[in-house]
Amino acid sequence: MYKNIAVLLCLMYAVFGSGFLDLLDNPKPQPKPTAKILNIEKPRQEIIDRVSIFSDMIKDPDDRAKIAIFNYDFANRVTSYSATSQNVNDVYTLAGKIFFKETLVDKYEGLSEEIIKLMEEIMQGDNHSLDQIEKQKLNEYFIAVSWVLIQKG
Repeated sequence: MYKNIAVLLCLMYAVFGSGFLDLLDNPKPQPKPTAKILNIEKPRQEIIDRVSIFSDMIKDPDDRAKIAIFNYDFANRVTSYSATSQNVNDVYTLAGKIFFKETLVDKYEGLSEEIIKLMEEIMQGDNHSLDQIEKQKLNEYFIAVSWVLIQKG
């Protein structure tokens, strides 16, 4: 009799293995922390107020992430450019066409106009060589665009 019980237990162990006892533990799933797209310090409030229109305009979370990454990269590169205001505008436009291809064409009404307005506010006047102050302002404002986009993303 004891031999039959021992054989039965060994067979159950062989079939179900030690995983049978794991079912009793019933582990609870742990929520994954949300990863930040970019680690950006909060910009000054006056800059946030100026660029918050981009956050209101762009609703798609994937587009928000892509545009944030694009602007963050542009902002970090622009300070090292030795360029005119027209060169910076051309670089931004061509890089955008390459990065986004046709995905944003006519998708967000007024987006390109707002970008142009922001650039014109920073790079005032006719075509000229950018000074370090203008480059720094471009950096601050376009990083702020990235920041406002990842806040709701």
